[in-house]
Amino acid sequence: MRELANADGGTARYHGLRSAPAAARPHVAALLAHGCRADLCVDSGPVKDRQRHFTAFVEDTWAAFAAGGSHDPVLHATVHTYRTYGMHLSVIEDMFSAMQRDLDFRDFPTFDDLRQWCMQITGGPMAMVYRVMGAATEPAYELLVREFSVSAQLTDALRDLSEDLDDGRLYLPLEDLDRFNVRAEDIKSKRWTPAMADLIAFEAERVTEQLHKARDVDHGPVSAIWRARCEHLALLIAAVLAASQDVLHRPVQPPLGTLLDVWRPVMRTVIPC
Repeated sequence: MRELANADGGTARYHGLRSAPAAARPHVAALLAHGCRADLCVDSGPVKDRQRHFTAFVEDTWAAFAAGGSHDPVLHATVHTYRTYGMHLSVIEDMFSAMQRDLDFRDFPTFDDLRQWCMQITGGPMAMVYRVMGAATEPAYELLVREFSVSAQLTDALRDLSEDLDDGRLYLPLEDLDRFNVRAEDIKSKRWTPAMADLIAFEAERVTEQLHKARDVDHGPVSAIWRARCEHLALLIAAVLAASQDVLHRPVQPPLGTLLDVWRPVMRTVIPC
């Protein structure tokens, strides 16, 4: 819980965890904390140190699985969760492969390329979280969660555009830039052009369309969490559109109270006040 309190600005991961059924919460915390640790290796600290930190974390993860546990509480809990639920280690392998691509970053030529990366870095781990909570236990539902992860990751790419550019990363597909006659070098240099507004609106609508479809999916006991996550993303997209050219210069973050209004009713059902 402590490791996740400030993840994503103290919003999505932490609120999702607080909303998880009590019996599943330790396992959800393990999965989210493991992903958060890996993210920090890849996205934070001096660039020259990131590969070394990530390589060490990957090695520590596989050593923990080989030993059946670890002195590190997050790694130990991750191993326990994967073994308890019979999860395939290919989920972690795919996530690590996608994160390595971030370290060896290259632009995404097409949306299909971006979609595949999203499925690896977020789709598998997100599906495992929903499995632990009692949903996504069937292949069809797992696929829905994996597809939803694409919308979640694209939303992050829009809200964190400025920070990603500072790291030399552009997550918007080059084919979409071409569609709107936006030059990659302009975005990477943070030079706003009128065409960029159309590009951002196009990507935002791509997410919005998927959210409309996702809201009606029945995930049984965790349907409320699913709908809250959809509303959370919708608020982020609205904030991105309202920010306009500021997306090139600062991360977009709606007021924390607005996000809490989305998650508080769900939290109250699992943690009585």
